[in-house]
Order: sequence, then C-alpha cells, then structure tokens
Amino acid sequence: MSKINDITISNFKFFGKEETIHLGGKHLLLYGENGSGKSSIFWGLYTLLEASLKDPSETRKYFLPIDKSDESLVNIYAPLMSEISSNKEHSNSYIKIQDDNAKTYELSLLDNRICGDSDAQESRKASDFINYQSIFKFQEFRNSETPDLYDVFVYSILPYVDFASFRIKGKVLANASSMWSEYQDGPGFTTNYKGDKILVYKNSPQYKEFCNFEAHFNSEFTKLIDYINVNAKARLKELGYDMDFQLLYSKPSHIKKDKNYKSNPFKIELKITNYNGFSVDIKKPHVFLNEAKLSALATAIRLTILDYRVNTTTVPNALKVLVLDDLMISLDMSNREPLLDILIKEYSNKYQILFFTHDKSLYDFVYHKIKQHGQKLKWIWNEMYVGWSKKMKHEHPVIIEGECEPIEKSKKYFDTKDYTASALFLRQALEKLIGGLLPIELRTKADGGFVSLQVLWKKLIDFYSHNRQPISADIKNLFDDSKLLVLNPSAHFQRLSNPIYKKELLKAFDFYEELAKLIKIEKELVIRKGAIIEFNRRTINYNYKCKIELDKDLVIIEGDRLVSIMPECKNITWEYNGILFYDFDTRAKNLSHRLKTATPKLNEFVERLINLPLGITEEIFMKNCLVDGVSLDDYLGGIKVSSLIVASTKI
Repeated sequence: MSKINDITISNFKFFGKEETIHLGGKHLLLYGENGSGKSSIFWGLYTLLEASLKDPSETRKYFLPIDKSDESLVNIYAPLMSEISSNKEHSNSYIKIQDDNAKTYELSLLDNRICGDSDAQESRKASDFINYQSIFKFQEFRNSETPDLYDVFVYSILPYVDFASFRIKGKVLANASSMWSEYQDGPGFTTNYKGDKILVYKNSPQYKEFCNFEAHFNSEFTKLIDYINVNAKARLKELGYDMDFQLLYSKPSHIKKDKNYKSNPFKIELKITNYNGFSVDIKKPHVFLNEAKLSALATAIRLTILDYRVNTTTVPNALKVLVLDDLMISLDMSNREPLLDILIKEYSNKYQILFFTHDKSLYDFVYHKIKQHGQKLKWIWNEMYVGWSKKMKHEHPVIIEGECEPIEKSKKYFDTKDYTASALFLRQALEKLIGGLLPIELRTKADGGFVSLQVLWKKLIDFYSHNRQPISADIKNLFDDSKLLVLNPSAHFQRLSNPIYKKELLKAFDFYEELAKLIKIEKELVIRKGAIIEFNRRTINYNYKCKIELDKDLVIIEGDRLVSIMPECKNITWEYNGILFYDFDTRAKNLSHRLKTATPKLNEFVERLINLPLGITEEIFMKNCLVDGVSLDDYLGGIKVSSLIVASTKI
C-alpha cells in the first residue's frame, strides 16, 4: 500500500500560484472555511486519479482557458504562457502527487501520461472520494418516485469495481463499468447474404457468447448486491441506527432484432425492512426517513462497497486513499462519533484518510478523537482560509499547517484578516522566542508554572543588560508600540477597529523580527578572575562583613540546563561586630581559623555563610554582595548561586 507524500496544485480552481501540501504518508485532517479552496483539493485529487481511466483527449477540456472550454478547471486569474519546446499555450495549471515510493502522478494540458497508467488505475479503483453530494444522491428523489439507485451505481460505483473477468469479442473484461458498456453495445454485427450489416444471428456462436456474458454480468452484480445487503446492515448498526434495509437488483434485459438492438437498464431499488425492531416494508425510504438517517444508510453502503473493492485490488503498491469532504454534514451529532471511531480505528489502518470539513467544531472534535485513539503522530492537521493578495487584487487560499511554527501561523492568519488569531499566535511566538533567549532558571518558575510574556520581557532586558549586551531603545519602543496586543490576551475582545489591530500587529511583527536578530548568550563570562566580592550585613543585633577574591572566571554555559564553571574563593577575610576573623564556635578572634587558608568553591562558601547563626539567606547574600559596586544578584541576572549546576573544570 502506497501513501501520498505531497499534493501540489497550481492554477487549478481556487488555487493560483503553486501550493504544496506535505503529508509525509500521514492522514490529513483539514478545516476549510467556505470558499477557501478546500473542495478544490478534493476535486484536484479526483480529477488526477480519474484521468487514469480516461483517454488523453478527454482531459484537455479541464486545462484549456475558461473562454475555450465550458468545463475548464483553470483558475480564472491564471496567465497564459508558452511551453518552450513546443510553443504550446497553457496556463501552468496542473495537479501532482508524489507517493512514498517516489512515484509521481501529474495531470496538465502538457502532461497526460497518467491516462492509461495501470498503477494509477489500480490506485483509483482502490481509493474513494465521498462528499456530501455523493451521499445525497441516495435520497434525491421526488415523493412520487420509488428510488432506483441506477445512476449512483453507474457513475459512482461500477467504474471502480472489478468483477470476475470474461472474454468477449476477443477481449477480456473485468471492470464492471466496461462490462455494462459492452452490454449496452450489444452482441455485435455480421453481414447477411445480401451484404447488409445486421446484428449477429441468434443461433450464432457470437450471440451465445453474448448471452453467457449477460448471465456472467448478472451473476457478478448479484454477488455485489448480496455482499452489500449482508455487510452494510452490520455497518449501519455500528453507526447507531437500529434498522435493516435491502437492495433489490432487477436484471437488465435486451431486445435483438435483425438491425436494431435495445438494452433495458438494470434497477436497484432500496427499501427498509425493519425499523427499531418492527418489521416494515418501506419502499420509499426518502419519504419515511429523515436526512440524517438516509445519510447514515448511504454512508454504510459506500463504505461496504469500498471494502468489496479493496478485496479485488491486486496491485500491492496501489494508493489506497479515502477522501472525505463534509461527509458528516447531515449526520446527527450523536452518530458522528461512531463513524469517527470506525474511520480512525479501522479504516485508518487500510487507507490514507484525508478528512475535510468546513465545520470548525467538527474539526476540533475529530482532532480530539484522534488524540483519544492515540493516533496523533499518524495525522497532520491543517486549516484553510480565504486570503487577499494586495499585489494581484484577488482572493487566494491560505493553508495553515497545524505543526508549523506559531510565527508562521500568525502571519497566515494575518493574511486572512483574522487579527484575533494572528495576535494569539504572535504572543505564542514571542513567548517561545524570548524564552529561548533566556536561561532555563529565568524562563520558568520554581514550581514549573507559567511565566507571563511581560515578565519574560523584563527578565530578557535585565539579563542582556547584566551581560553587557543591552537591548536597544528601538526594540524597546517597538514593544511599547504593540504591547496592547502582544501582552493583553483579552485585547481582541475589546472594541478595537480592524485598522488599529492591523497597525499594532504590523508593529508587533517588526518587534518579533528585530528580537529574532539578537544573538543568544550561549557562554558568558559573568565575573572575571581576581574580582573582589564584598558582603556587608548590618542589623540591630550585629554587624557582619566579609571579602573574598575569585581565583578563576565565573562562567555560565547555557545548554539544556544552566551550568557554571564555579570559581574558588581565596584571601577570605571577615569581621563580626568589629572582631576580625571571629570564630562562631569559640566566640572569639581566631587567627588560625581554617577559612583563612581554605579555598572553597563560591557555592560552598555561600552555603557555609547561610548556616551561620546570623539569619542570612541566599537572597540576602545575593542582594548585599557588591562586585565593583554592582550587586551579585544583578550580575547573575537574578539567578541564585545554589541553582547553578557545577560543571567540571574541564568544560
């Protein structure tokens, strides 16, 4: 089973310039607001794979300029250009997919090699495209009509179903649609004794072959109908509906005269045989059932037919794609969940699912179900909106990838004029950017709680200032100009006009771009070797002061955690209530005190000081220690000495 890696669309329907949707073989959940081009993707994929079953001449009409073809699918703004080698005019309109085996299928005015491609044909037969319109076909009848699903089967089912093969008129047929076309053509012609062209004689081998073919076609069709009747009932119950139905197949017939042949089409009638435990005989389900129940019935039938089709696929590397566009629009909310469970648990293992919807609440619900089933890593989730091109002065699709960076989401939402969403993702982008510039101890709380953007911004200013790389006034001004939106999560609920939103967001984007230019402080010399640290603490009860010299540089290295090369202290002196080298054990001066000649690391010295009976805390020490007239707290940007992980001196 192959899967789609990339879908590329250019100048096709709502799509203008080339756009590529990267799937990487994963399933796709796509929300698209009305008019955003969501269905252009659906019809693009359908047109591409459907072309494998067509003659090249049949696909040209889709890619001719709109003034030359009523069936043109070319974007109305696409400019004409000439192909260099052939000088043929075209609009650079095409659909292209690449699978995970690096095979590419493409369709355009200049490239129709997919037509007749056997792998593409098998991929089309193994895949299905189901949208709201195809489901509605099961109920599109007048009250006076008894529903006949002939058109549904002829146009949506038979072209993609293979029956057991049969040889007729020197050719072997397997495709159900080809067989039906052959049946409509009749048994063939011969020439009579007068030289006139007539239909083959009734007692001829050719006509006997045709009658055997007719019996074969009916037998195979009956097997399909029986398969649906047995299996779709169970599927319908899985969807939460307690009712049974039956498809009734009426065989086609023909009338053969000497020169005229007429075929009468088969019929497939649908009736309800049991409803909520009661035996019934409802021959007009479209009158008896509501739209939701009819949609569930149609969905059960389509999924069952898809199971039947896959059982007949013989090419192992065929694409198996299930493209669903607004499939659930008519289903009751209570019945959407069972269908999603079936799709995610069962069909996602057999097909690559592309699930499209214009219902944002349904999109969120599907995303929730995907996570609930533990399949988040197997899916990609994107959103589509209508954007406006200033340069070209027309609308275009804007695709927002669910896993793309917040700043990219913000810019794309800005293009769609959804300034509320743009501001939200811009705040996230700034939080991520500023957090990435700060050491971990500064960007997180001790309890792991949330640090607001305003606090992060202040910490960033202080951190860069303490490290002698002050943030410029221009960047600070950009922050001030846009802080209403970037700082206030509720700003978009206020009565701000679009021009104000737009103006502030543009400044906020400038702020982000300038901030992104800052060089991250990866390894920073905080205090140089030989620096003197002086601590002075005066209270009502005592006066304590000490002085130490660092024997090496105090260096902070920012990695996954904040790491420091911790210097040792030397030439330590201290004084308590005027007594030099006071010993707290003997409560007297001690010129032989071991600390006079000891060289403890700075963190060890701080820990010893805290343990003295003076009530000194690390916070007090940090704020009252001066290095060249600046507090140690400011030097370290608020980082506690005890929070540093002491690295090996080999670093």
